[in-house]
Amino acid sequence: MGPAEYQVFMDEVEESLAGWVPDLPVRELTGGLEGARVCLGRAGLTGSEAVTVLDEPLREAIESVGRLHTQLCAVGYTLAREAASRGLHQDVALSLVDWLRVRCPWLPVEDAARIKDVVAVADSPATAQIGEAVAAGRVALHRGAMVARTMRRLAGSLHVEQAQAYADIATAAAARADLSDRDLARVCHQLVEDLLQEKEPKERERAAHELRRVTRRRIASGLTRFTIDAPDGAAATINGVLTGALAAPAPLKDEHGKVTEADLRMPGQRRFDALLAVIERGVGNPGAPPSTARASVMLLIPFDPDRGVPNGPATTPSGDYVPPGAAAQAACTADVTPVWLGAGGEPLALGHDARFATPSQWKALAVRDQGCSYPGCTMPPQWCDSHHLDHWARGGKTDVDRMALLCGRHHTHVHQHDLDATVHGGHVTWHL
Repeated sequence: MGPAEYQVFMDEVEESLAGWVPDLPVRELTGGLEGARVCLGRAGLTGSEAVTVLDEPLREAIESVGRLHTQLCAVGYTLAREAASRGLHQDVALSLVDWLRVRCPWLPVEDAARIKDVVAVADSPATAQIGEAVAAGRVALHRGAMVARTMRRLAGSLHVEQAQAYADIATAAAARADLSDRDLARVCHQLVEDLLQEKEPKERERAAHELRRVTRRRIASGLTRFTIDAPDGAAATINGVLTGALAAPAPLKDEHGKVTEADLRMPGQRRFDALLAVIERGVGNPGAPPSTARASVMLLIPFDPDRGVPNGPATTPSGDYVPPGAAAQAACTADVTPVWLGAGGEPLALGHDARFATPSQWKALAVRDQGCSYPGCTMPPQWCDSHHLDHWARGGKTDVDRMALLCGRHHTHVHQHDLDATVHGGHVTWHL
């Protein structure tokens, strides 16, 4: 380029930049938002003034508010995405949701979570159209988040081309004003079903595993709904709990086996109690594997502490005799747990230093009580909790001779009625 041509080029550049200010986008953003705030203030009505608006203008005004809300959410999403790309939330060691809530205390946590979900998929070329639609105001934030969450669930099971095609379908559905939120949810669910149908059996199993999840939604004060999407194998396990012995009617009986109180729980309540019993079995015995009493064989071996050797034959909890040689061999395997018993059958006592029974203590309780210790109950030990006969809150100690096994139903019953029990010679007697 010669000097003359270069001069002409620079003149054109100068002419193009005439009147341009480097901070123009910032000024337009700030001025636009401030102007919108002022205009909304002018458009506001008091309750008495709203009464004077006719039906048709009222409908039009509500529709305008909806469009404004969508547009405002689009602006908020665009700014939040830029903030996320710069790592502003990471600079103060916050998640994007928490950072948005700090900067905008008025922002509902649900909307902050929705922004985070859309931001998460907008960075992928295959699903970027979701973020673009929300930023342009074509898709409401909550509908865009619904699509984004669906695509995140499917991400591990889709190729790039498939992900783009699915995202196109879902985004187009979200932009349709004639589709309700429920209809859009059906579209998203249908995408999941179609994905599983398209897969070969082995791929379908892997895809179902990728789609596993648990969601929660607050129903009302004091009540939360959990929804579980489980692959077939896990579903069979969960169904076994919900339809097994733990979910069966369990009337209260006295020591003679006579029913003293009918089980008035609804079927759904019994299934809930069964599922909770399994969960509490896992968290109520820290350090012990969930299958402790179901998958292992316990051998009861009398032990002479003076000589430091076994003192008598080994037996199983059910009373079966085990030859010494076989007991010694079995005690070395991972599937058998030897339980060494003192002269009086007393296991380790931890006093008041530990809140929960140790795995060894729980096994000792299982051997002694052989299940729920409440009169007439046949619940096996693997579904029982270790109960402090002297309540922990009242200074009770975590000692085996002051604990007893109780199933979930009788554990609740004992606490509700503040029942007491005594232990004599390895037998628990409840004072009913």
